Amino acid sequence: MGRQLSTSTPAAERRFAVIGSPVAHSLSPVLHRAAFRGLGIHDASYERFEVAAGQLETFVREGPGRELHGMSVTMPGKPEAFALAAETDDVSARLAISNTLIRRADGRWRAENHDVHGIAASLGDHGVHAPVTGAVLGSGATALSAVSALIDLGVSRIALSARSPHKLAPLRELAAAAEVPVQVVDWDSSWQLLSADALVSALATEGAEQVAARWTDRSDLPRPGVFLDVLYDPWPAPLARVVTALGGEVADGLEMLAHQADMQVRSMLGVESAPVGQMLAAARQAVSDRS
Repeated sequence: MGRQLSTSTPAAERRFAVIGSPVAHSLSPVLHRAAFRGLGIHDASYERFEVAAGQLETFVREGPGRELHGMSVTMPGKPEAFALAAETDDVSARLAISNTLIRRADGRWRAENHDVHGIAASLGDHGVHAPVTGAVLGSGATALSAVSALIDLGVSRIALSARSPHKLAPLRELAAAAEVPVQVVDWDSSWQLLSADALVSALATEGAEQVAARWTDRSDLPRPGVFLDVLYDPWPAPLARVVTALGGEVADGLEMLAHQADMQVRSMLGVESAPVGQMLAAARQAVSDRS
C-alpha cells in the first residue's frame, strides 16, 4: 500500500506525484517543481509515494492516489500503469509499459510513455539525428524503450547484448515488428556495441561496473559514437568513464529524465513546453547536494 514520503507541499488544486518502489531517490519532484517555478504555476503540487509491485490499483482506488490528477510512474509500476489505463498513447500501446498516468475528466486514467522521447531527445542533443546503427546494452523496460527510440530515430540495424540473452525476446520482437534487423552479441563480447552510431546502456550500477572492468582489459576497443548511460549518480558512471577515455560523446541519465519530464509536464498541465534547461540544472544541483 502506498506510503507518503513528503508532506511539506502545501495543498493545491492540482496534485501530482511520482510513484514506485523504491522512490525516495527519485528526482521527479525536483524536475517537476522546477518546471512549476519556471512556468509560474502556483496551483500545483508534486509529491512522492512508495507503491510496491502489485499495489498500483489499490493505491489509486483506495489510497492517496484517489486525490491525484497525474502520476509519474517508475519501476516496478510501468506495466501496471499500462494495464490500469482506459486509454493509452501510441508508444504505450506499442510497448505495453507506461511511465505517466493522467486522470481523465471521467475519473479514469490515460497512460502515456515518455521514456522513449527522453532517450531520443537526449541522443539528439548530442548530434544523433540519422543514425545507421544502434545498440542497447541490457534488458528490461528501459532497454525496450531504448530500442523503440532507436527505431524512431531511423536506425537500419540494432545490436543487443545482455547477461541473460533470453530476456532480449521482447526487444527482438519490437525490432522485428519494425522490420529492423537485430544482432545479438554475446555478453562477453559486448564491447562490440561501441562501434554503433548510438549506444544506450540500460544497466544498473553493479552490471555496469562488471562490464566496464572487462572493457578496460582490452586494448582494441573501437572509437565509440554517442553513448547514453541511464545512470547519473555517482557520475561519471563506470561505462561513461570508459567511453569518455576513448573519445566518445556521452549523455547522462539526467538528460533523459529531464526530457521525459518535459513531456509529462506538458500532459499534466496542458502547456506547450516546459523549461527543460531549468529542470536539468535543478536536477544536477540536487545530485551535487547529495554528494
